[in-house]
Amino acid sequence: MMYYPMRQWNPFDLFDRMLSQWQHVLGSFWPAVPSLPSLDQMDVQQGDQDAVIRIEVPGISPEDLSVTVDGNMLTIRAVHRAIPMGGEEGGAQGVATYQRSFTLPPSVDADKITARYHHGVLEIRLPRTQGQGGRQIPIDLA
Repeated sequence: MMYYPMRQWNPFDLFDRMLSQWQHVLGSFWPAVPSLPSLDQMDVQQGDQDAVIRIEVPGISPEDLSVTVDGNMLTIRAVHRAIPMGGEEGGAQGVATYQRSFTLPPSVDADKITARYHHGVLEIRLPRTQGQGGRQIPIDLA
């Protein structure tokens, strides 16, 4: 008796095969959209004085990164541009854009946020405000 392992059915298999065939046929005519590292995967370290966010963004030039603060909203934006097809000026090129926003807690001093890019890693330092912390409220006895 022959044993055939069960394979889980994926409704998108046919679509994936069709897309890969079209990419093979049109590959020389259509520029590939560059892959962009996910800004969802980040390292966050919290200390007493500040919090540090590190995001790996290989292949993204510092000119194509932006970090903005508007009120209590921190926004990170990355744009990745592919090399023009055929190396010609004005040739077709792929562009991928990613943006992620965070609501900053009141304990972050938005005026002192700094960003640094070094060897494909974006580091954002979020300093805490001085003197802003919880305090114990005394309870008066009636």
